[in-house]
Amino acid sequence: MEDKICLDTDFLVEFLRNKENALNWIKENKDQKELATTIINIYELYYGAFKIDSEKELAAVEIIKNSLRILDLDEKTARDAGKITAQLESAGNMLDFRDILIGSIALSNNFALKTNNKKHFERIDGLDIS
Repeated sequence: MEDKICLDTDFLVEFLRNKENALNWIKENKDQKELATTIINIYELYYGAFKIDSEKELAAVEIIKNSLRILDLDEKTARDAGKITAQLESAGNMLDFRDILIGSIALSNNFALKTNNKKHFERIDGLDIS
């Protein structure tokens, strides 16, 4: 699974802001790993760009969208996400629904997740966090 990495929104934002750690990580991994993001992450990036009403940010989202494999939400993943949500809620350990969807999509596509929000995503059993 470490050959396949799904990039979370927080990491992509750091990349867009030219943060050295994100730029170096991409440079070191882009040729030997399959990099992707989820449709939920793309939604979050679009939301941020429209929220600040920035054409530059919208253009950056388009570049990311066209540069990475986009992992979609399908019926199986929706079912898995529903199960994870019920388990987390039952345990009193709930996450934002977007994080559950992102984690579920990565998990069902056998991708590890590259995130700075490890504490949240560690709650999803079986998800490999990078």
